[in-house]
Amino acid sequence: MISNEVLYISEWHGWLNNEKRLSRNTIESYKRDMNSFLRFIAEHYGKKIDIKDLSQISEEDITGWFYKRLKVGVIHRSNARALSSIKSFFYFLTKKKKYKPHLILGLNGPKFISNLPRPLTKDQIEKIFANIKSEKVKWILIRNLSIVILMWGYGLRISEVLNLSHDDFDLSEIRIKGKGKKTRIIPIISQVRNFIKSLVKECPFDLEKNKPIFRGKRGGKLNATVVQKLVRDIRIKLFLPENVTPHSFRHTFATELLENLADLRVIQELMGHSSLSTTQKYTAVTTKRIEKMLMKSHPLSDN
Repeated sequence: MISNEVLYISEWHGWLNNEKRLSRNTIESYKRDMNSFLRFIAEHYGKKIDIKDLSQISEEDITGWFYKRLKVGVIHRSNARALSSIKSFFYFLTKKKKYKPHLILGLNGPKFISNLPRPLTKDQIEKIFANIKSEKVKWILIRNLSIVILMWGYGLRISEVLNLSHDDFDLSEIRIKGKGKKTRIIPIISQVRNFIKSLVKECPFDLEKNKPIFRGKRGGKLNATVVQKLVRDIRIKLFLPENVTPHSFRHTFATELLENLADLRVIQELMGHSSLSTTQKYTAVTTKRIEKMLMKSHPLSDN
């Protein structure tokens, strides 16, 4: 129902990569959003969509698509990104294909309340590590433990972990390629360095120094979905809350640093946040945790 060639979809993908320099994960998300939107429009119009049909898309059509997504539980944050994806495509058509500017370029994204980060408890962390240690294949056990330690003990994003190569590990440092292709360097503790040495030794595949160190069962670069499934399966098995995701390890890292009185600027640097305001979200989390602890244990409390 959709003619990608006529709609310049492939060229748009190239533009996102070469000119906008978006990350691979962001481009993949944009692709999924745009394909979902075009499928909805094709079904709505009941015919194959071509470039002429795009100019006929109304604000009601776009609203209908968002309403359908909300009905099946797509969160507001994802819808905000989806609108950015669609606007990016129409901006590409306007800039590169001399397409008449579409009304969608003037639409504002859906408003949502930003949820506070939700760190894991010490008990949850211990249960997760205990479950990971039940893995029978030694190199996969070391791989999985290393990944979780890097997310929890260093606050790395899942994409940052999976992009690490042998060359990124030094005797005293880890070199991390973060968002916007920015590189940050953080100290490495001996336990993590030993885990990586063990992984290199036990992994059945040749780990070239400039290639990703975390591999799948067939030797290719480990996909983020494998890590997401690992954490999801543990969460379901142990009846843990839904906030237990790969990213929650990163939230826990920042929150624990703040509770141990680390400087906010240091945490910003370690987390790779471009803005201090992003890091400041964790001060609200810490304040709430302190308040909860105080209400539970204070001598004047009713508890």
